[in-house]
Amino acid sequence: MTGLRKGFFITFVAALLWAGAVLSRPYVLQPHCMDRPENCAPQAVWAMDQPGLGLENPQADALSDLTQNAAGILAFSAPMVWHGTLAALGRSTPALALSQAGFDFMVILQSVCWNGVGTELAHALFQRPRPFVFAAAEKAKNPSNYTSFYSGHTSFAAAASFALLLMLIARGAPLWMTFLAGAVGQVLILSTAFFRVLAGRHFVSDVLAGAVAGALVACIVASLYRRERN
Repeated sequence: MTGLRKGFFITFVAALLWAGAVLSRPYVLQPHCMDRPENCAPQAVWAMDQPGLGLENPQADALSDLTQNAAGILAFSAPMVWHGTLAALGRSTPALALSQAGFDFMVILQSVCWNGVGTELAHALFQRPRPFVFAAAEKAKNPSNYTSFYSGHTSFAAAASFALLLMLIARGAPLWMTFLAGAVGQVLILSTAFFRVLAGRHFVSDVLAGAVAGALVACIVASLYRRERN
């Protein structure tokens, strides 16, 4: 239990850093398109990102929230269901199931929180305008529209989905369950990325980077706790 409490403490610290970074956006992000409009002209966008210009679909925006949230719900509920089922079948004791479920929940939560920290650091460092800024000059005035790189929705879905997949692999879950979780996770990641681009919130390079970053964070966090998993 000591390791579990330590893990939740580190998770709490990560969550505070994430929240602090989000709250600091108005003080960190600068509407630089107002001072250097040439940097925010459509021709300044990479060729691979050009298809993202002119897109602004509100339905896709709502759907991206749905798929992102689905990835989180699946990841956070799976440890409880998995270990609870093992206890109900007599393959684990209630105390052990509760301990293992708490540990796996913590690792997934910590992956998501550190991913949030990384996403906000990228926003502060790159301050890339969202695609719709290139088409509407009045939106260039809002500092919150300079968080295009990289996609937080996509990185969240990737961090949650990969953390769940790694948990199932480490616990020796049945192959069909691991495959199903991996397949559903990939669908949620790809659909979130697609909807973010279609909504005009991100470029293709933003969602690709977000998917890689989220998966990488999940792998790093899972590897740090690999020996402590009981």
